[in-house]
Amino acid sequence: MSDLKLINAPAGSGKSTEIKARVNAWAMEHPLDKLLCVTYTNRAANELKQGISSPSIDVQTIHSFMNSFSKSLFSAPEIVEYYFETYGEAIRARIENAEGDSRIEESNARYREKINDPLTYEAIVQSVSFLKYNETPFNTLYRGGLSHDDLLSFIALAARKFPAIYKRISTKYRQIIIDEYQDTNVDVLEFFIATARSSPSLGLHLYGDRMQQIYRSDPSRFQEIIQNFDIEKREVKNFRSSEAIVTVLNNIYDDENFTQVCATGVVGSKPRVHITNSVHELEEKLADESTIVLTVHNSSIFRSIGALELFRGIQSLPEHGYNTQYPAADVLTEKDREKIPNALIRLLYGLLDLEDYHGERKIGTLIQELRKHPKEFGLIAFSTHRDKSKLSGELESLFSTMRDPTSSIQSILEKLAVLELEKPANIDGFLEDEAYQEILAIPFLQVRNTHEYRLNPTRSTQHGVKGEGHDKVIFIAETSHSTPMVGMKRLFELWPKYAFTLQELEEFLATVDVQFRGAIEEIGADISKLKAPEYAPYNDATVLVASRISETLSSSRLFAELYGEAYAKFLARPNVSNAKSLFKTSPIDGLLSAYKLFYVGCSRARSELDVIVSTGEIADVEAMSAKFQSLGFEVHFADAV
Repeated sequence: MSDLKLINAPAGSGKSTEIKARVNAWAMEHPLDKLLCVTYTNRAANELKQGISSPSIDVQTIHSFMNSFSKSLFSAPEIVEYYFETYGEAIRARIENAEGDSRIEESNARYREKINDPLTYEAIVQSVSFLKYNETPFNTLYRGGLSHDDLLSFIALAARKFPAIYKRISTKYRQIIIDEYQDTNVDVLEFFIATARSSPSLGLHLYGDRMQQIYRSDPSRFQEIIQNFDIEKREVKNFRSSEAIVTVLNNIYDDENFTQVCATGVVGSKPRVHITNSVHELEEKLADESTIVLTVHNSSIFRSIGALELFRGIQSLPEHGYNTQYPAADVLTEKDREKIPNALIRLLYGLLDLEDYHGERKIGTLIQELRKHPKEFGLIAFSTHRDKSKLSGELESLFSTMRDPTSSIQSILEKLAVLELEKPANIDGFLEDEAYQEILAIPFLQVRNTHEYRLNPTRSTQHGVKGEGHDKVIFIAETSHSTPMVGMKRLFELWPKYAFTLQELEEFLATVDVQFRGAIEEIGADISKLKAPEYAPYNDATVLVASRISETLSSSRLFAELYGEAYAKFLARPNVSNAKSLFKTSPIDGLLSAYKLFYVGCSRARSELDVIVSTGEIADVEAMSAKFQSLGFEVHFADAV
């Protein structure tokens, strides 16, 4: 039997420190055996690498590991053949382009020109002799290129067809640790479980905290996967927060299997909830220079610093959207400029760094940066003192344009491109890329605002400070109707009635997810996307399925609260409008997200925690005030209710 363990490691429990200690101790005990540690982000991987020096320990992001592992597989003829088994239908549909999508037709035309031949499925099969990882959110189907998600899912699928793939890992490693398992793709989790089971001597350990889950895929499969693991019974110590805050966290979690013990000497005040009609005014009153303000959405942060258009512009790029490997907020707030995964932002922040060096008269550092990045800034030649003087004048002209509040990003790039250098910067790629046109029109001042914020952040989302703690935290508990949906108002409506647990909410989500997907499949259409004339043929099937689901889940208090009214309304009057709410997981998604984010927001504080809630978020102020007090908060009313 394989060694499958799940180690609960909530915020403040010293997860990274514990993983490092465990793998280092393991390497000393088993110096000839290799251990693999995978995590989701580059940031987390880099943090784990610090303090791990043994060559027998391999630390990688999941994408970097799968990419390096699969390179030898991707040239195997049987794997290439399986690629076409998997994506053949999608490739044929793209070639046919039955709906006449102009972008697909342009792509097809370019490909026809490249191969100088008619575009056929057979021609594509003949042209692809190996596969590759695109390192983007998109597949390049005609070239055998796999996206971020498909790299993971395709390898998992291929391993099921060719089980010898599992042996390639199980013969190399004796231990595998997955960090932040709660955000790991379910295909990847199943892949590693199968790998562990292919060798009884291989151990697979998961570290993480489901309360901090950001990315969710297939909740029912995730629940099934977790059942394979033994939860390690142990005392969980909190090395971050005061006794009063740890008490609040335990009361929110409300599960004796996940109770934390305060292991700090931190002395702080009792956590406070402020119910107010004036959220932002109260925030300004409570905050000082040592306070970090946590919000539900990144958009709130960028709006507050005067950079909302820039954030939304970068977020509109497919590679930086929500739930991608490099989301917009991470791109804009990465402190190490050279690690910023977007060439435009990397360049613009570089210009601001040059401006700082110039203003501080660090000319040597400035010249060193220019020489280090000729592809970004242009090629600089220094033969005489006169060259340096000329360069200073050119740069001062550029910096003057950058300081002009009316300058757009495009005007800054165009100014950079006409500097009299040996070889000017090439900005054509940005100017010609249709995806960047709206971004180029954004005022450069928004870039400056974001650059300053990233170096000294005073606001964040709960997950934006993942793994970090702050002495003083103000958490604004608010509802959000955009992605990710956060039903804070619904949480405050139901919490006084029910003592929620994470397990109960997750299991209910998994249940309705299975029911709703089955319903859509049985009916033969996604009702939420139909108009009235299209819906009529599906009405009888929808009534039948809705009646069955309502009866099956009638004993569930969560179903009654979240879906009871919608189902009763539809069954009393079946029509397309009433049907659209039947098979959506958004009500439980929003409630679950709110519950998790409330916990996570509180978990960031070391000594002082202030939660601000708008009166508009609370249906019954008296009942919710009593609930807050039972969780361990003081309740304050900042103005008349």
